Amino acid sequence: MPYIIREDGERFVIPSYRDVLSAKQKSVLKKEILLLSQSYGEYITLQAKSGAQYEVAFSPDTGYLLGESIWHYFKRPLDMIYCEAIPNTADAMLVIVKNGSVYLDGSFPLDSVPEELIIFLTQQNNFEIYLYGDVPISQTPEEGKFHFEPSSVKSFTILDSPVFPTLPLLKIYQLQLVDTVLKAHGIGVFPTRQLVIGIVAIALVWWMWSHFTKREIVQEVVPQANPYAAYNSALMSPAPDQLVQAFLDQLKLLYLMPGWVPVQVNYDTHAVTASVQSDGVSTQSLLAWANANNAVVNIKSDGIYLTLNTSVPSRPSPKTIFPINQVISQLVDRLAVVYPGNHLDLGSFVSQGVFTDVKVTIKLENILPIVLALIGEQLQDLPVTMQNINIKINNGTMAGTITLDALGS
Repeated sequence: MPYIIREDGERFVIPSYRDVLSAKQKSVLKKEILLLSQSYGEYITLQAKSGAQYEVAFSPDTGYLLGESIWHYFKRPLDMIYCEAIPNTADAMLVIVKNGSVYLDGSFPLDSVPEELIIFLTQQNNFEIYLYGDVPISQTPEEGKFHFEPSSVKSFTILDSPVFPTLPLLKIYQLQLVDTVLKAHGIGVFPTRQLVIGIVAIALVWWMWSHFTKREIVQEVVPQANPYAAYNSALMSPAPDQLVQAFLDQLKLLYLMPGWVPVQVNYDTHAVTASVQSDGVSTQSLLAWANANNAVVNIKSDGIYLTLNTSVPSRPSPKTIFPINQVISQLVDRLAVVYPGNHLDLGSFVSQGVFTDVKVTIKLENILPIVLALIGEQLQDLPVTMQNINIKINNGTMAGTITLDALGS
């Protein structure tokens, strides 16, 4: 549900999208907000942060932000969990704050609350926890309830009364129409004074130039290149989640070779290459199988290799660019759901002008193909590109690496 209506009729909204936008020019910020509002809703909140950064939330519904309102009630701790049982239902309100920003808020079935919290068992946390009612969270191990290690908890408070029925209505967290909010912050308002000063200054410069020189000056107009061209081009490559699935499809095909088994399998530039070993069957049998399955056999001094082409369509041009830290954080959080542990290596943050490129290596350690499939699914819709997949097969398990490039502002 995108919002929760209180007994007094006030509506508390779970926004469809939150982000921190950076823009030194307010005209650029306005364009980006208007573009995002087309996808995520015409009602927004906007708070200025440090420097040229603004924290913005979007929703198709009017009302007050649920997560931020509850976070403000508890004096905005850096890390916080609030869970309140909703009377006469099997649901609870859950708000999670990480690093000073709302990570999750909404109404959830009681039995799904532990599922929303389990990802934090793989992270270092310092939560202030507030609970009201019979919710599936406990301070110490208790059957049927979720609990954190003491090192992850800064404080643990059981409230005597619920917060939601008397939650204050704060104007800074009231979702309003985009134009109203932008005008309130002086974004997109016609700059009459600046325009008059500019016209006077231009007229003065023109008079002085005309008075002191008669030389005719021809100005060359240089067309401006799109600064995001390289970013768009990179993300119009095939989607990594589809490439992982194509890789697994070819791996399944290799397992069907009669009398031959794959040992080392790699993906690179639209092709899967595998080194293969015989179980005592002739090479002619391998050549016949390759011919029937559109594969190419290469016999080299260090072994026999099969190459199979992969065909995955390109993605459409991206519409937005996200902060690189947000991209990497989301990748880390998604991976932790299906493959917990320290399995990521980050390369250098390389500036490419208007965007940053970071090499990300996912280390695979004796996993089954189903785990690789789950990892691939977590890459869906992320602004990352696939560089290569390298695995070694041993008794049905796989070890190796997936190399990606993460792109963001």
